[in-house]
Amino acid sequence: MQKIEYGDINKFFVSIGLVLIGLAIVSPYLYLKEDFGIYLSQSDFNDLQESAKELVVDKQNKVKKLQNLFFCIPIILSALGSLFLTVGLYRWFKRQTKIDEKFDRELDKLNLEIKSLTTEEREEKVKLEVQEIELEKKAEPNEIQQRVFNKYIAVEESITEIFKNYSSQNFEILSQQKMGNKFEIDILLRAKSKGFADRIVEIKYFNDKISESIIKSTLHRLSSYVTYYKQATNKVVVPILIIVYHLDKVGRNGLLGADVMINSRKSDFPNLRRLKTQFLEENSIDKFDVKKVLKR
Repeated sequence: MQKIEYGDINKFFVSIGLVLIGLAIVSPYLYLKEDFGIYLSQSDFNDLQESAKELVVDKQNKVKKLQNLFFCIPIILSALGSLFLTVGLYRWFKRQTKIDEKFDRELDKLNLEIKSLTTEEREEKVKLEVQEIELEKKAEPNEIQQRVFNKYIAVEESITEIFKNYSSQNFEILSQQKMGNKFEIDILLRAKSKGFADRIVEIKYFNDKISESIIKSTLHRLSSYVTYYKQATNKVVVPILIIVYHLDKVGRNGLLGADVMINSRKSDFPNLRRLKTQFLEENSIDKFDVKKVLKR
């Protein structure tokens, strides 16, 4: 017979349910096996004293009444057992799901070292991205590069703030993170449940035309991020590329060409099959709908 557990209420419900179901199965056999001391031959019955005969007859009558009710007992025991078992397993499963999620998060942190970038590291990261853009053009004066640098920082902060203000119940939002002490990413969205995949967000700001070579190098970096993340956590991750542009400098045709270029280039990187691309006009960042990149 199943031993009743007292250390946890959910285990207690489950063990009670199993015991009751076990009794429902075993009790008919035990009942039918027992003779209750009422099966006497007529000669043995006649040899009894009158008081003993009365006891036997009374016992027979009571067993007869019990027998009429007995076969309801296994049904009742089975129903109660099923109820306790269902409630216990449901509560146990809900609790276990939370425990598993907590364990997964702790395991992720062990397998994947993630920490926030320092101010100096973030500034250096943005400087390198600005320099990459400026190399596509003639060298700009330092004051112009500084303005682009400041704008780049402002754009990243604005988009990050939109993600945080959305307050999604499905994701933990981490901005400016160093992953595995080797990759620097703009935003990491860690799913709080197994129904959603994690997201790695890369933000690119173009103060002039959208460069094909920079897009290609960005896709290569995103592919490296996704590869490393999958290997470290054994989890699915969706890459997101957010491109901020100035319509007067890019133009409608340039925007369309950039979209075609990205869709064409991403096929070179198998890990970017699920890449989501979002184009944001510089003066309309506040209209960015986060749900477009968070939906499954």
